[in-house]
Order: sequence, then C-alpha cells, then structure tokens
Amino acid sequence: MSNLKDFDWTGFWNDVDYAFESYIGKPVTDEDIKAAEAELGYTLPAAYIELLKNHNGGVVKKNCFINDDDDCVYITGIYGIDRDKKYSLLGEMGNEFWISKVKYPPIGVVVADTISGGHDMIFLDYRDCGPTGEPKVVRVDQEGDYSITLLADNFGDFIKNLYISIEEITDEEFQSLSDAEKVKLLNEQEGIDIKRAMELLTNMGIDNLSPILLSTLGRMYNNNGRAAEAIDLFNRIDEAYRDWSWYYRCGYAHAFLGCGESYESEHVQQALQLIEAGMKMAKESHLDKQLGWCCEVVKYLLTQIKPKDYKEDYPVIFDTIENLFDKKNSKITTEGKAIGDINEREEDNYPTYDVVHWVFNKQTYSREEFTKEYNENVKKYVDDEADDDDRLEEPEILVTYEAWIESDDQLFDNEHVTDEELLEEDKEDGMWQVEIMAHLVADNGTYFTREELLFKLHNLMANKELGDHVFFEGIEYEGHECEGYGLIDNEDGIPVFFIVCGS
Repeated sequence: MSNLKDFDWTGFWNDVDYAFESYIGKPVTDEDIKAAEAELGYTLPAAYIELLKNHNGGVVKKNCFINDDDDCVYITGIYGIDRDKKYSLLGEMGNEFWISKVKYPPIGVVVADTISGGHDMIFLDYRDCGPTGEPKVVRVDQEGDYSITLLADNFGDFIKNLYISIEEITDEEFQSLSDAEKVKLLNEQEGIDIKRAMELLTNMGIDNLSPILLSTLGRMYNNNGRAAEAIDLFNRIDEAYRDWSWYYRCGYAHAFLGCGESYESEHVQQALQLIEAGMKMAKESHLDKQLGWCCEVVKYLLTQIKPKDYKEDYPVIFDTIENLFDKKNSKITTEGKAIGDINEREEDNYPTYDVVHWVFNKQTYSREEFTKEYNENVKKYVDDEADDDDRLEEPEILVTYEAWIESDDQLFDNEHVTDEELLEEDKEDGMWQVEIMAHLVADNGTYFTREELLFKLHNLMANKELGDHVFFEGIEYEGHECEGYGLIDNEDGIPVFFIVCGS
C-alpha cells in the first residue's frame, strides 16, 4: 500500500471557478467518510482519504498519468464525497450515474474523470480485494467495449504518477522533478511538442545536465536531424555511464552523418565501431529488441556499404545481421498453418522488401525522375544475395500507412482514412493522426515491380506528414479485404499490406 501522508500537494490542484462550482466540496470529517463508505458499500483506501482531507475533490493541474508501462491518460478531475457537487462520488454525475445510467461495469467506485467527456473513466477496482480491501486503479474504456486497463496497484501510486503535461509545465516545475521523472515525462510526451521538450532541458544549461538527461536530449536531437549536436552531447557523458544505448545512439548519429558515404569515410567507421561495441553489450544482456535497433542503423542508414565490406572488420555486426536480423525479418514459416488457408499460403509468397533502402520525403516525382533516383540510391544498395527482380504477383492491392494530415483534401481519390469520422476536437497542433488505406493497381495489370510499388507509395505520402518515420522498412501482409472502406468491391477480396516505416 502507498499512502500520501507526506505527499507534497504543491501545484497539484487547479482551483479555477469551474472546480469550485462542480468538484471541490466542503472540508470532510470522519463521519462524512464513514457515511460515504456506507452508501457506496466499499471501504475507501487510506491514500484517497488523505487526498480528501487535503482537498475534497477538484480539478487537477497534474493531469497526465504516466506509469512504467508507458500508459498515458489525461485526467480532468478527482471526485470528492460532497453530494452537493455535480462531480463527486455521491453527486449527480457520481458513481451511481456512471454505473446505472451509462452502464459502466460494477467493479467498484468511479474516482476520476478524463478529458474524453465520459468515454473513459478511472475506477477504484475492488474485484480482486473485495469491498473492504485495497483496490487497484484502472481505466475503463466505454468505446472499447468497456475494456479495463490496470494503471496502478493502489491509489497512492496513481496520484504519485500524475504529472503536469508538457504543454503546461513551467521550467521551475520541470526542474523540481527527479531525473527519472523528467525522463518519464519527456519520453511519453515529447511527441506533443518536441520543441518544448528540448527547451525544458536546454533551459537547465547543458553543463548542468546529468548523464541520463544528456542522453535523452541527444536522442531527441538524433530524431530531429541534429546529429552533430547529438554527438557533442554524447561525448560529454563519462565512460562510466556509457551502456549499450550510449553506443547505439552515438553510432546512430555518426551513421546519419555518414549516410551515403563510402566504407572508408570517418563517420561510417565511427558508426560501425560504436554499433559493434553496442551490439556486444546488448548481446551480453540478452537484449534482442535492442540488437535489432543496432542492425537497423547499419541496414537503413549506411546504405553505401555492403555486408562483404564489414564482414572481417566488424564480425559481430555481420553475424548479428545475417543470423538474427535478416532471418527474423524475411523468414518464411509454415509451422501451425492449415493447408487449406488461402491467406496463409499467399503470405508466404509475398515479398517483404525489407532489404530495400528508401527515405520518403516531400518531393513528388515523375516516373522518369523516380526511376533515375531509384537506380542511383536504391537498387545498387540491395544486398548481394537478394533477388533484384522480386515481384508482388497481384494485379491490385490495398496498402495502409500512418501519417498526419491537416485536411481530408490531402487524400487522393484512391485513399480513405480508416477512422469513422475526423472531428475538429481530435486535432493536435492542427493535425489528425490517421491510418490511411489506399487502392493500388499494377501498371501491367498482372504484378507490381518493387520500383513501381515504391514510386506509387512515395507519391501518395509526399503531401502528408510522416514525422520522423521516413525510412521504408518493408511491407507486411495483413489479410484480404472485400470492400476496403468503399475503395473496392471484390467478393473474393484482395491482399492488404501495411507499410512499415521507421525512424
């Protein structure tokens, strides 16, 4: 159990007029608490009672819940127990309303609402502990068929994992956090406002940043095309703090600067040396996912070099890419498949194109321009053992990819967003994050060449924002569709492929 007796409530509440009107109740007494428990049928957790004694409900300034599992939920307010307040456990929009009227599951007590306006709610969940035990804190999603997600093992931990959002936090408030809390906030929210995320760190003064904060800022620089500045930051980190991630991130920065350069160039050699060391550390710690990240640096950034170039000098890189990365990304497995399953059989025959090196950008190409660029910057970088003529043997396909758009005017006639509706209130920084489905037809009516598919994909994406996910990493077969959001009408269905993009 985590209590809140010594919790610092400074800056926690947002005591605006609306909060006083609808949330904040009169000071509580022990009798009030006992009466509320009797009416609800549950013993309220000690940490929640501590909160009530500090503030009988209210709108929170620390409104962003982030836990170690990267769950992020935006809270509006926490309910008190004053029945005269609309948003309280016993009020008009209290526990009885959400369970009886809105049909949320009767798993315990609604304790907080979110910015969704009732489409997901925060509950004290008594299912495991019984009505007198210590409840967990969960999120119940009405739009997800009332699915339940664990947020915290107890109410105290829930409160301690609430942060001021990156859009609202001041420099002083940010600097009052521990380094671990700073990193947690930035990792979860930097995508909302990357400029502000970097500013929060640089405003502390580069010389004042700890190794973990230098590494975090360097990672953000890497993800935003500032590799040279990232290297300067990484070099400030003492060797005692250089783990696998240091070698990976510093290697990434050198590879970014060496992209397209020859094997002998300084940045390419620096990148390979660092990635080799990072891979050794990752292997020792059995970090397979991180090994894959290291492989991607070599495969997708150092496009000018081939495996035979580094086979002798960097054996760990060579062996890892050959025995782990390439086999994982292009293996064909039939284990557990039903012989009569058409979709499963066809998936085996589709190319993945994961050895193709291409970076999406804002330029729209003519076919002639693209062919020239493709021949110069893609075709010659395909691995020696790869078949340069692999075809996607389908006359038409559907593809899906993720992007940000400002308007549905950016969609072509052969595209449709998979969202049911684009609502203005769902925009962030003036843009919708969407998944787009597109219908593509092979020029020859029989099959797609690799070049043709990339050409069509590139021009579809050129007028949309991809963030830092601009590196083409292949296609993944997802099954067959008969309608494709109205793009096709084919009772037998045509294959759907997800376009994998990385950063």
